Amino acid sequence: MTSVHEYFSWFKENWARIGFILAIYLLVLLIVVVRRYDFVLFVLLLHTPIYMLHQTEEYVFPGGFREFFTTRIYGLSEDETVLSDNFIFYLNILLIWIALPCFGLLSMINYGFGLWIPYFSLFAGIAHIFLSIKARTIYNPGLIVSLSLNIPIGIWSIMYLKRAGLIGNVFLNPYMLVGLVINMALPILGVIIYRRYMSAH
Repeated sequence: MTSVHEYFSWFKENWARIGFILAIYLLVLLIVVVRRYDFVLFVLLLHTPIYMLHQTEEYVFPGGFREFFTTRIYGLSEDETVLSDNFIFYLNILLIWIALPCFGLLSMINYGFGLWIPYFSLFAGIAHIFLSIKARTIYNPGLIVSLSLNIPIGIWSIMYLKRAGLIGNVFLNPYMLVGLVINMALPILGVIIYRRYMSAH
């Protein structure tokens, strides 16, 4: 009999592949059901499957984001395990699979709970442009979805929310600050992990 631990281990190994399938399912559900029920809720929840597709490019096809970050950003050899499997798994699951949909669903109570989500998605997409600039390379895993989905849909979402009267100035509002702070926290976390790794080795 397969144990819970074995199921969890399988999930940890295949979460990004599962995410691709889940993203397609969620997109259909959102377009067919939620879009007609509440368009603002649709706009906010839309960023969860979009980001799952982003993760698919980073870790499945073509994949290699950890290797890219290790070699081109940290400047280490590919076999260095600065970013562990556990770190990548828990960060992505907690932030994208749990936080994004939970705050999106809380928007059913009050839209204010989820108005930061399009900003987060937009800034996450822009971050991949800066990664390419820093690494001096045309491509990095996640860039295509960033350019084709995260950034344009993020901008479209923000402009829609402004037209709906839910945000005032698109640049000066607390929701933009939340999305920016979360994105800024990620490279800071990356620096902390790098320094701890180097001090231990």
